[in-house]
This record gives sequence, structure tokens and C-alpha cells, in this order.
Amino acid sequence: MIRARPWALLVISAVLMFLGFAGFGIWPLAFFGIIPALFVFDPLETRGGFERPQGKWFFWRALFFGYVAELGGFYWLTNTLVDFSGFPVVVCLLFASIFYLFQGLQFVAILALWARARARGFSATPALVAAYLATEALFPMLFEHYYGSAFHPVPLLMQIADLGGPMMCTALAMVVAGALYDAGSTWTRERRIPKLWPGIALASVLFACGYGAYRLHETDARIAAAPQLTVGVVQTNMGLFEKWQNPAMGVRRHVEQTAEIAAEHDPDLVVWPESAVTYFLPNGLTNVRDWRWARRLGLDQVRVPIVFGALRQHVTAEGAEQDRNTAFVTDASGEIVGVYDKTYLLAFGEYIPFGDWFPIVYEISPMSGRFTPGDDPAAVPFTARDGNTYRLSVLICYEDIVSAFVRRAEAQGDPHLLVNITNDSWFGDTQEPWVHLHLARFRAVEHRRYLIRATNSGVSAIIDAAGRITEQSGTFVRANLVGSVAMLEGGTTLYELLGAWPGWVALLAIALMGFLPARYLPKRARPSGLDSTST
Repeated sequence: MIRARPWALLVISAVLMFLGFAGFGIWPLAFFGIIPALFVFDPLETRGGFERPQGKWFFWRALFFGYVAELGGFYWLTNTLVDFSGFPVVVCLLFASIFYLFQGLQFVAILALWARARARGFSATPALVAAYLATEALFPMLFEHYYGSAFHPVPLLMQIADLGGPMMCTALAMVVAGALYDAGSTWTRERRIPKLWPGIALASVLFACGYGAYRLHETDARIAAAPQLTVGVVQTNMGLFEKWQNPAMGVRRHVEQTAEIAAEHDPDLVVWPESAVTYFLPNGLTNVRDWRWARRLGLDQVRVPIVFGALRQHVTAEGAEQDRNTAFVTDASGEIVGVYDKTYLLAFGEYIPFGDWFPIVYEISPMSGRFTPGDDPAAVPFTARDGNTYRLSVLICYEDIVSAFVRRAEAQGDPHLLVNITNDSWFGDTQEPWVHLHLARFRAVEHRRYLIRATNSGVSAIIDAAGRITEQSGTFVRANLVGSVAMLEGGTTLYELLGAWPGWVALLAIALMGFLPARYLPKRARPSGLDSTST
């Protein structure tokens, strides 16, 4: 029974971690989900009836904890791989497990760095904050998912993301978790509870709430003073396979729903999702109404500016043809005023890693595309009904959760509006479409811009510059969204200037805690047994 105790604590901790994250959304759990795992790995702790793991046992227990946490957060990945790649279920289970294990290594790193700092006498709180943020800065993520995104249901707490991205929210969660652990570990020994780190944690929460209230008020004032446009979003509830089987019907349905929006609201812009048009548009096309299929598909009847996803063959200077996943922006006359080629391609869906070296893998996985990434996230102009020209930054698929990429696009294009077109129908009736939405909301906060999301089957949404959802569809329903959108500009945030700086500060801090020679450490941080937990 005692042997199973640490494993049971790790399961409990991992479950609390993923229940507190963006998918399940029980956000208060983010403040203490990791605490049972800290108890298992704390080298200064002797209670519980089991020895603290070292060496290979430390690695395997930490990896187990990470695997369970990732499995719970990304349980939908197996079915997605089946749909995307066409590989058998058993192979997709293997790929998913490899992903869970790889991402679980992040928790191995977090706990190893934390335990090393603890063994050298540092309190749990600074060690945890530094270890967690340092790994978020360095560890590669296939799907970017900072733990601080757990606070998406609480706009008041989300606002600190404009200071340093969602890492700021991660820091808030971990400073509270560490302080609770510090306080609990001394209180249960009937010792005086330390004041320093619980006080810092309380001050951090109060600062986040106060800053959030200020930024919400300031952002609302900017929204009220900015030009307002009416934007429509079309969600046809057609999956990509359905569109491939009947591509003409897919385009016509978008045209029909656009006509419905135009008749009722006279919009400045209508946004269609990724792969709304499953045809390759011809090279050199300057107006969609000149396309030979335009009349048959009804595109010649569209009388409003639109953003839509389609395919195109890009011809390089050397004459090579490259398939691109592209967003087109047209004006009210159908003139193509800008294009954007997707930069971050989805592995096994739009390309197979190392597929150019081993072309046979495309024969094994015929559902996988062979797309080439774009390289220019420049903003695209469009003219509204008021005669003013505004700039859009278009993001395709999960580019809206790649915070560094969106920061680059913002810096290069200085857009008035962020637009994401995506297809989440691959993921079925799971949490993924909702997780995608909630992770993307932080881009609106980081840059203080509205974010429009148009998806094939949900969740489509209009998100304001404070990360609040003003209009939202369900999943697997046909829907038209219409909302007022403020064209904001200026007001550079600290995140735009410095990026994910909390991670680099944390990296320096954990390096000092873990590897600075002991003689250079402050007295209170030198190893001194269990009493060091009271620092």
C-alpha cells in the first residue's frame, strides 16, 4: 500500500492539473493542482511513509506524472491523427503516446529543477515559479499551451498577459501553489507559517486583480473611441471531407450565408473559414469573379469584402510549383487585395515530417497533404463602408495559438484587426475546438486587438481586445455571427516590446538557484535540512 502511495498522489496531482487547464476549465484547480506532486518529489520532505525518489526512479515517476497530465489534456489526439493521417488506429495510438511522453518530459524538467533548488535550501515558491516558467520558455510544444491559459474564464486575471504573455498567468498560478505548499508543509509540523512567500502570493493576486480592473476600464474606453465596423462570420458546419466530396456545395453554402448576413446587417467584412473553397485558384487571378467557376459557384453574387481560405499553387522564381494553404482577401467588387500563405503547417495533415526525404510515406498516408509553408505574415488592407482602409493580420488554423508568430505579425503589419480562419472539424465532438478558442483569446489581450475566428464547424467567435467573447457559435451547427468590431491601433503593450521575458528571467533565476556554487548563496538559501522550508 505504501509503495502505491506516491503513484496515487501523482495521479491525483496530474488529474487536478488537466482539470484546471483550458479544456475542462475548472480554473481554481490551477492554483493547487501541482501540490501533491511537489510533496512526492521534495528532497527535504520525509513524511508520507515513502522515500523521495532519486536517479532513475525520479525520472520514471516524473515522466509518469507528465504522461497522465498530458493524456488528460490531449485525449482527443488519437482520433485526430486517425482522421488527419489515415494511419491505422494502433499506429495513431502509438504516435499519440509518443507525444504524451515527449510533452511529459517538460514535467520531468520542472520537477528536477525544482527539487535541485529545494535541496539547496530554497523555498518551494520561487523554485517552482522559476522552474515552471523556464521550461515553458525553452521546451518545444507541438501545440503551444502555456498553463496560465487556465485563467481564460476570468477576464480580470487574463489582463496581465499584455505584460508578458500567458506566462504571466502561469507565474500567478505557480506563486500561489508554491506559497500554499510552503505554508502547508510548516503548518502540518506545527511550526510558524512563513510570511514572506504567502505574502508575495497574496500581493500577486491583488496586483493581478487591480491591474485587470484598470486594463478592462482602459480598454473599454479605447473601444468606445475607435471606429466601429460590422463584421460577419460564416460557419457552414461542413467538414473538409464533406467539402471534398461536394466542393461546389461547400462554396455555395458560404455564398448563401453571406447573402443572409448582407441582407440583414450590411456588413463591412465577412469572414469565411479555412478551406472554405477547396479548389486551387489559378495563378495570376486578380478578381474572383473572373474565375471560370465563379458564376457556377455564385461567387459573382458576393457584394461585400470577404476573407476566405482556399488553395493555390505558388510558382517560385526557379519555376517550381508549390501547393499553399492560403487566405484570400477581396473587396466588394471581388478584387483580390491580398493573400497570405499559411506559415505553420500541421504535421501529418498538411505535410509529413521528413516526407521530402522519404516520399514513400505519402503513399502510406494518402490523406496527408504536401504543402509548402509561406514566409511573409504581412498585413492585408481592406476598405470598409466608411471609405477608410484598415489592415488585417490573417492567421490560419492553429497559428493563432503561436504567440511568438502573432507577435511577429503584429510588429510587421501593425494591424487594426486579427482574423483567424481555421478548420477544427477534424477533432470531432471533443474539447479541442474549445481549447483552441480559449488559447487564442490571449492573443487579443497581448496585442489589444479584436480577434475574429471563423471555423468550419465551431467554435467561431468574435473576441474583443480584453479577451472577452462577444459573439460565439456552438460546435457542429450551422451559424451566422455578426458583431461590432473596434478598429484599434497604437497602444503598444509590454509584451509586444519584450516578448516572453518572464521565461528568460526565470531561466536565469533557476540557473542561479540550481547551479551557483553554495558559497555564493545567501545564508538563508544554503542547504540546512528540513528547517530551510521556513525561509
